[in-house]
Amino acid sequence: MGARTEPTYTVVSCHYGDLFWVSHMLAEVEKHSGGRVTEAIIVDQSRDAGDALRALPLVREVLVFDPDKAQIAVEGHDHPAALDRAVQGSEFTTSHIIVMDSDAFPIGDGWIDKLDDMSLALVPGSTTNTHPCLMVFPVRLKHLVNFSEGYLERAHRKGPDTGRRVGIQLAASGEPVTLLEHTPAFNGYRGSFYLGSTYYHHGHGSFMAGGHEQYKGFVSQASEKLYRVRVLQGRFTLTPGDFTGLFVRYVWRRAINRIRFALAGPSAKPE
Repeated sequence: MGARTEPTYTVVSCHYGDLFWVSHMLAEVEKHSGGRVTEAIIVDQSRDAGDALRALPLVREVLVFDPDKAQIAVEGHDHPAALDRAVQGSEFTTSHIIVMDSDAFPIGDGWIDKLDDMSLALVPGSTTNTHPCLMVFPVRLKHLVNFSEGYLERAHRKGPDTGRRVGIQLAASGEPVTLLEHTPAFNGYRGSFYLGSTYYHHGHGSFMAGGHEQYKGFVSQASEKLYRVRVLQGRFTLTPGDFTGLFVRYVWRRAINRIRFALAGPSAKPE
């Protein structure tokens, strides 16, 4: 019987906003993957960053798609459609696909050895809903995957977000699917760890960077600057000084938003 062949991986991810998260993600993947992630396919949802994205580590191809107007009308983005087009429309030379959010990345060398043939991150608090911050599956099963399933239901009720049903879709193959639970990062205030704390997902990073009006104010821009510094330092806990800084930023943000609302009325967007 021949020796087991190690899987190889292609990263598929979407970029939106500034380049901080996607550039950090690709650099960390290259650093911590021991050559087993051989390439990346990036969807440029900003639709203006092609040259910069092509210069990043591992990038084989940068894709740009016409906006999916039906999805954008729901919540201001078409992330599900972009992933569907990238996964279904691309030719892969590796055995496996790793779908990653641009603000998710490995922080230790052991992460890739912890992956099973199919490993999917769970949404924090859920036992069934999967999250595209980390989804690993064989190329031969990509035809089962539909990130957009149920997404348009969100226009009328609480339907599933991007890729929430991918776990169910892949389980239909009859092959084992490993669902990955999270543990909180940054003292429970921000982000999640997976794979025994060797993989980090920040959450909403691209929306905060992109400045989309629908998401502006969802997370404090000032606080995100602190988190970015800690991410670059490889530190995922908050110090007493960090808590003080975050509290000052919170108070300042509330005061400024109240002043802007008083001056501009309901049209004022929070920051």
